[in-house]
Amino acid sequence: MNFPAAPRRAAAAAATLAVGLAVSLSACGGDPQQRSESNYCVQVNANLADLNSPVLALPADIDRVIDAWRAVARSAPLAIEAEWDTMVNNLETASTVDPADAASMQRVADTARRSEPAANLVITYTQQKCGAVIASGASAATTPATTVGATTDTTTGTTTAATTGTAAETAQP
Repeated sequence: MNFPAAPRRAAAAAATLAVGLAVSLSACGGDPQQRSESNYCVQVNANLADLNSPVLALPADIDRVIDAWRAVARSAPLAIEAEWDTMVNNLETASTVDPADAASMQRVADTARRSEPAANLVITYTQQKCGAVIASGASAATTPATTVGATTDTTTGTTTAATTGTAAETAQP
């Protein structure tokens, strides 16, 4: 079906404006109460099991855990919003790992290492403001939860393990 150019441009402009408005509203956090410290603490406590020790028996469990992390990230106060975005990106990257692909494993390990400072800030902030411990005080970026694949570099003896939420690199004896 062929539409005249002017209505197509108007429709495209309206669609672009609608998308831009939606992005702007979500970037501002929408409801200020959603990003309050008290709501953040409620969200952390409501999702604490999936933040610390998720049960991952089925592939759908990975989506559930990532959704829990996203829910907490959406409520994160501005002071740690960027760090939560980094942590969610870490989990999303880990969820795409292909244990048979060295490049995929390396990407997960690199993302985990880069996210470690953010993880440490989130852990500290959450413990101080909410009294809740995420990742048992250890860095979520380097503490494996459930391993979904691992590779060993035979020249260095280093094993890189990718997990649903983290990637860890540990030296083997």
